[in-house]
Amino acid sequence: MDARTDLFSFGLVLYEMATGRRAFEGPTAAIVHEAILHRTPTSAHELASHVPRSVEAVISRALEKDRMHRYQSVSEIRKDLMQIQKESNPRRRILRYSFAAAMLLLLVGWGAWRYWQVRNSVTLSPSDTIVLTDIDNQTGDAALGQGMSTALQVALMQTPYLNLLGPDKVHETLHALNLPNDTKVSVSPELARQVCEYTHSRGIVSGSIMNLGNRYGIELQVINCETGAKFARVTNEAETRDDIVRVLGVTATRLRAKLGESKDSIARFKQPLESATSSSPDALQFLALGYQNHLRLDLPAAMADYNRAIEKDPNLALAYAAEGSIYLAVGPEARATETLTKAFALRERLTTPSRFQVETLYYYVAEGGQDTGLPIAEQWVHMFPHDVIARNNLRATLELLGRPEEALVQAREAARLLPSVWMFRYLLGSAIAAGRFDETRATYEQVKSLLFDDSGAHASRALLAFLQNDPSAMQAEWAWAAQNPAVAGPVIFQEARVQAYHGRYRESHRLTQQAVDSSKKSGDISASTDYQNDEALREAEAERFAESLHVLSENRGRDDYREARVPATLVSARANDLTEAQKRADALEQAYPYDTLILEYSLPTIRAAVKLRQGDPAAAIELLRPATKYEMAQHLGFDNLYPAYIRGLAYLQMKEGSLAAAEFQKLIDHPGIVGDFVTGAIAHLQLGRAQAMTGDYATARKSYEEFLTLWRDADADLPVYKEAKAEYAALIKTRLVGKNDRTPH
Repeated sequence: MDARTDLFSFGLVLYEMATGRRAFEGPTAAIVHEAILHRTPTSAHELASHVPRSVEAVISRALEKDRMHRYQSVSEIRKDLMQIQKESNPRRRILRYSFAAAMLLLLVGWGAWRYWQVRNSVTLSPSDTIVLTDIDNQTGDAALGQGMSTALQVALMQTPYLNLLGPDKVHETLHALNLPNDTKVSVSPELARQVCEYTHSRGIVSGSIMNLGNRYGIELQVINCETGAKFARVTNEAETRDDIVRVLGVTATRLRAKLGESKDSIARFKQPLESATSSSPDALQFLALGYQNHLRLDLPAAMADYNRAIEKDPNLALAYAAEGSIYLAVGPEARATETLTKAFALRERLTTPSRFQVETLYYYVAEGGQDTGLPIAEQWVHMFPHDVIARNNLRATLELLGRPEEALVQAREAARLLPSVWMFRYLLGSAIAAGRFDETRATYEQVKSLLFDDSGAHASRALLAFLQNDPSAMQAEWAWAAQNPAVAGPVIFQEARVQAYHGRYRESHRLTQQAVDSSKKSGDISASTDYQNDEALREAEAERFAESLHVLSENRGRDDYREARVPATLVSARANDLTEAQKRADALEQAYPYDTLILEYSLPTIRAAVKLRQGDPAAAIELLRPATKYEMAQHLGFDNLYPAYIRGLAYLQMKEGSLAAAEFQKLIDHPGIVGDFVTGAIAHLQLGRAQAMTGDYATARKSYEEFLTLWRDADADLPVYKEAKAEYAALIKTRLVGKNDRTPH
């Protein structure tokens, strides 16, 4: 691309003016491109005999495919055109061509101007990222520093046209450059340029605020990180301190126009910055400090900063949303609902992506309307396809609704957009759930190559090794956990589940306690509660009811949030504490009257489990009908295809062997969903019981043998294990399992 490219285009214009036809034509862009590269256009004189040979020669030289044989400058082509005019002696021909020559010279001038303009402007492609640095605060007013940088980020992120480099990617780049993660990219222009080049970003956005007497000067500019040249520069002035945020927003909008964003796009995504954030610089400064402490996981400090921000501006929706995310993580759940409801009430003030984020969080936390939140998440991705938070939130929603294949699509794209620890952690989980084990392994190798030594990734690799029956890989992950006990809670918990899957409950209990201790030491109390609830449910499925209820009792007082209350209720039902189960189920329905998955997945499964213990399997089947749509759901209080498992048990009670077998086969066919939870192993036993019920004794024996192989080293005193061995012995002896009147409950 240089001036000779414009002269080729100029030759195309000459050709069409002279002949009335385009030099290169075709029904598709691909055919036109092929013609430009490989074909010579028909002679202009052949198409239009009135075209002088001299004009044809100018056109042909302008259209030379080899730029070295083309005109090398505008002055050369001007000289030849002037010579043609001079040699055209008859007055009629002079009049005929002088006008054309004048128009052509005008076009040459326009082409030169357009070439200069293109060289000194920029149009971003969808894949281009830009690095945003902190605003250079030259005023001496501390509140006009980080808070204004946060406001500018909101202003630029409200449009899908711009793709800002994410903070996680910035931190990873700083790590690769052997710099502390809290290093400010704006500490020097050279560092910003290094980050820009390392991430293959297109440019750097920098800004400054300075005193101009009684006013404030604002400057924004974009610099090409490869050449150091300025793409764009915009300046503005604010009359007062309280007007700075508004003027900054206006200035950012002008910068977007200079970066090539269309007028329609700017008009569509132009929420006033003082509304989307706050007109108070002090409120924004506290918000920015809160974000910093939040990223450092200093949640008490972050919460204090968010509260100060709200004191300065009670309408600061972003601060309420940030508080809600903290309460969602650490509780209490009621405060998460309260703060997210406040953010939701103020959502019309927010930019489009911020509004989408608040709405999806609100519908998940405050109402539990995952079905309601899904179209919002889909619209968010449609409008902002390069927004990694949009992709990730849609992934999470799809996983909650039991659509693992669709969730994997979003997880892949989120990891591509932002190859960070968290995005890869989610991608690993999504690939496993979708049964894409080869992809999971390749993703884990990518994680290793990026030097992400993450406990969640190690837990996923351990699960993958289990699913692929790779003992050496599992041992490698257990060894990693032993060397990193402070952060290895998820991996130790994974090993505990694997041990229980194989019937080694004593070892599973020891490891669960170790995982609980690890999580408590790291301050993750909710994880320790989840680990113990999981153990209580495992104990119940092995028919160790007393042990199950004992573990559950240890969680009293810590299970006051949805993800803990739901499995605790199922434990009560499966451990035959039916009064407590019914009491807890009624409380769940009252606490979450709009929660899609509690009403249509969790409660139907819990109440069906109660009906099983009461000897009413037909009622259990009826209760489970709503759960059919969501039975592949993940990341609930309990998942692992539990509705199908309970439905299978109900059909067994009803002596419907074929129907029961179909339900248990679901668990065996979806190992990525069931994972290493113990029902995945016991499903083989239940399948054998169902097959024997139909008279298919040969197949039943095989299913029993598969279960007993999985439990070959099981604790000998487990009730379900002793039953299985007795039933198998009877099956071998009589080939009539029907003589054994034992049916599961």
